[in-house]
Amino acid sequence: MSASRLALGLRKLGELGFKSIKRPGSARCFVGELQCAKGPIKVRLEISDWDFTTYPTLVILERPAFLPALTPHVSGDGVQCYFMQGRVVLDRYRPDHAIWQCIEQAQRELDRLSGSPTYREREFEQEFGANWEIGQRPLPAPVLLAEAAGDGAVPCFGITVDDGLYVIAASDEAQVKALAQARGWPAARRMKLGTYIVRSTRSPTLPGTLPATIAEMFAWIKSWDAAAMKRIHAVLGQREWLGFKAIQFLLDSPAGWFGFFFDLNSNRKLMHQRKPSGYRQHLYNKGHELPITRVSVRQISPDFIHSRNLQFPSLKDRRITLVGCGAIGGYLAQALVKLGAGTGTGSLTLIDPDDLGPGNLGRHFLGMDSLYKPKAVALQETLIRQFPYARIVAEPRRAAYPSDIAGDLVIDATGEEAVSEAINANRRTKFGTEGVPVLHTWIVGNGECVQALWVDQRKYACFRCMRRNDDPARSQRFPVIDHDPETRIVGCSAYTPYAVSAPMSSSALAIDMIIDWLKGDVSPRFRTRYIEDADVRKIKNQNVLPLEGCPGCSLPSS
Repeated sequence: MSASRLALGLRKLGELGFKSIKRPGSARCFVGELQCAKGPIKVRLEISDWDFTTYPTLVILERPAFLPALTPHVSGDGVQCYFMQGRVVLDRYRPDHAIWQCIEQAQRELDRLSGSPTYREREFEQEFGANWEIGQRPLPAPVLLAEAAGDGAVPCFGITVDDGLYVIAASDEAQVKALAQARGWPAARRMKLGTYIVRSTRSPTLPGTLPATIAEMFAWIKSWDAAAMKRIHAVLGQREWLGFKAIQFLLDSPAGWFGFFFDLNSNRKLMHQRKPSGYRQHLYNKGHELPITRVSVRQISPDFIHSRNLQFPSLKDRRITLVGCGAIGGYLAQALVKLGAGTGTGSLTLIDPDDLGPGNLGRHFLGMDSLYKPKAVALQETLIRQFPYARIVAEPRRAAYPSDIAGDLVIDATGEEAVSEAINANRRTKFGTEGVPVLHTWIVGNGECVQALWVDQRKYACFRCMRRNDDPARSQRFPVIDHDPETRIVGCSAYTPYAVSAPMSSSALAIDMIIDWLKGDVSPRFRTRYIEDADVRKIKNQNVLPLEGCPGCSLPSS
């Protein structure tokens, strides 16, 4: 930052009553007061980034009586969150205005939080995870949560690695093994930590302070969901929990997951072995003396991973077949898995007869570590390393007809018209009017555009309908380019050069059509996407009607 712009910022800080102080570190620090409606609040402003790619840090030095001990957007260390990161862009060329924006917003937010219990309660609920996990001291213990169906007990596993202990709660030990293998971690061990899932339909209310003892935790849960506390009470009446060294409850609420655990006294466990309700009564009687450890819950289940970012159903439980694991198919396969393909009772089958050669590397999803491996196998191995829960089947061979044209969706990413024709013909022969939908996607020319066709109903065009019948050369029904694409000869074969952006674009187009299918309407079934300034004809995206006399549409159904 230039000296003149820096001077603007420093002058504004002086006008706002902030004075520079020296502190260890690279940030410039200033002390002043926020002039809030209920009185001034002494704060420290730390500016380490004068480009304002990150916001200045504001720390409350003296918490006034009108600001509750547990206040949303204010951590236990007094650090205030006044802007959601990235929501407001501060002007690096006007540091005086940027600093004023921060001070003004911090003051305005503290006025809302101190003046309105309703607003404070709502903000606590909306940002419950932040308040529970990072806002207060001591920080909670992290737990990873894999698949856990229903309420009740769930096994807990520990994996010790260089950076510490990973605690994983999972109904299916196979998921834990898969995660450890994917990360190259040692085998997990079963922990003596009794873990129980409790689900609530109610959001936690704002307590005065976060619970630190068993008594405080039980009283707080009961205050916003008596039914949830009743289920915890029932667990504590069972004998099985006395066999653990500690007991942990993980709660699922509309505001998110959270939890807590407490250690068990070995002598008292023996004392109440025959009547566990006696130990439960001890927890109620002495709960104010018995500490708990807050737990932060990070979900890693397939449902969470593949549905978190979606506004529509995932591909869970769907049987998907991808024919072609080349440049298009590689990117497409990863996107399919991220949409949930291969999870639940579903599967993703990859079919391709070719090996990955040096010439493929410049535009393929796979890299040098897969060189000379069968594409289908290498793609399967890579995706399972990334998503170990997914059921991915590799078939390093040519597609078989009609047996491979099955499941919930068949995707043709070969870019080979003869293969596309065979898939199209066998879909019509086997399924007739309705049946498994087939998505064809391909690159036009040297990547000037990409196209995709969804075939699912006899009232719309099949793949063969895209070629004219009244022309012996079978010209395109919807021609896009007037020139022949550049081809290069290698021995007895040829290939069409195009940049890596082309298969990425083709994959993206196919995925968007699959998303529309998941939403319930795949129209328009024929789509084209162009690169800028391409020498092509523009074609309307549309539902194409069948071509009269098309032999693909005329095939008899079985």
